Amino acid sequence: MSRPALIARILSFSGVMAILACSQSPLEPSASGTAATGSLSEFQSLPGLYWLTFHDHTGLEVATLPVLNELVLKAHVTNTSGQAAQSGSVTFEYCSLRGLPTNDITRADEAPMSECAAGTARWRSLLTLAVNSSGEAAMNFGFVRIPRTIGFRCQYRGTRNGIASGQCAPRDFTITAQ
Repeated sequence: MSRPALIARILSFSGVMAILACSQSPLEPSASGTAATGSLSEFQSLPGLYWLTFHDHTGLEVATLPVLNELVLKAHVTNTSGQAAQSGSVTFEYCSLRGLPTNDITRADEAPMSECAAGTARWRSLLTLAVNSSGEAAMNFGFVRIPRTIGFRCQYRGTRNGIASGQCAPRDFTITAQ
């Protein structure tokens, strides 16, 4: 093939690809006849479902635990069709009483979620983790030594994976006396 013929074929192919790329533009008119507006990421984000569950050290989901047992927090993120998030991150938070130091075993700052709702406590970040291919992130909260009820929640930050950022519903977890 001659050089001019090769250049003509490449230019022809490039033109066809440009037309195909433009036909899938997010600014293309919709079925209703109005042009879509906004960024590409807005078109990729779909509503998500965000769950927070509690587990013991074996991975078993639990409703309560006695003191001196490990508490594991687990977040699960899917789209409304049940497909797991493939990327993004989860920030785990707990309800912390205002004015008390964190990590002080003699004066625990952890509080039920009702204290955060009332304004006497605030949500504090514990840890941010990437979700795995199952749309999950888990963290070890540790051994709780004082019986009490602690409010938890999680925040999901989506990336360009199709699931919008969102928050799981706050939940209380109770540590009982042994």
